[in-house]
Amino acid sequence: MKMNELKLVYFSPTGATRKAVMETARSIDLKSVSFDFSVYKEKKPTLKFTRNDLAIFGIPVYYGRVPALFMEYLQNISGDNTPAALVATYGCREYEDALLELKTEVESRGFKVIGAAAFPAEHSIVPSIGSRRPNKTDLKAIAEFGVELNRRIRKEESFDHIDIKVPGNTPYKKYGKNSLFPKAESSMCTLCGACAKVCPTGAIPLKEPKKTDTKKCIGCMKCVRVCKQNARSVNSLKMKMLEGKLKKACQSDKKAEIFL
Repeated sequence: MKMNELKLVYFSPTGATRKAVMETARSIDLKSVSFDFSVYKEKKPTLKFTRNDLAIFGIPVYYGRVPALFMEYLQNISGDNTPAALVATYGCREYEDALLELKTEVESRGFKVIGAAAFPAEHSIVPSIGSRRPNKTDLKAIAEFGVELNRRIRKEESFDHIDIKVPGNTPYKKYGKNSLFPKAESSMCTLCGACAKVCPTGAIPLKEPKKTDTKKCIGCMKCVRVCKQNARSVNSLKMKMLEGKLKKACQSDKKAEIFL
């Protein structure tokens, strides 16, 4: 089938998902355009893709699910039997229902899933878990996923016969409740506003960057990572408890899982 353009649609507060999506795209012989939903948009954009586009949807896994914020953006995205690939990154625990939920959602909006993959990544809250992943081995697996997608779109005249099966259960696992709200240490914060500019939910007021709206914060830790003064952090006791819990539940030697 003759393809027009590669559409990259992703949510990647700490960068791992973007890295996986971009590495996948490098192996596909199409001009690409990116839609990064990691940057706060008060008005959700409306996107319509054609049947000759290839879409890649990329998400980090939150609580074994697709991030609720990304689901909001998907409400304004539609395809016309548009082929799509799914990329999920997860912090070396489990991705549970995330791929199934993402597949179900994008197919309900006019897309045809022709490939999916789940890749282990450095944990967004406890970076020592899966440290520096995706690593060279991971990137090789991600690139091979892109190669296989490229072969598929070049070989197939129609994708109607493709039926990708991914793990997951319904009803989906319930979303966990975020209890980690990064706050700024007054003596260290310089009011530069870097955290407010990158917050994907608009939880940090640009004029008052020391504050955090806990009703909007999703605990993605993007503000913590971009603060050059190391002024932003979460409650140390809560972090210590969570770190102990996650280190028991996560395995840093998780492997990529690809479905074609």
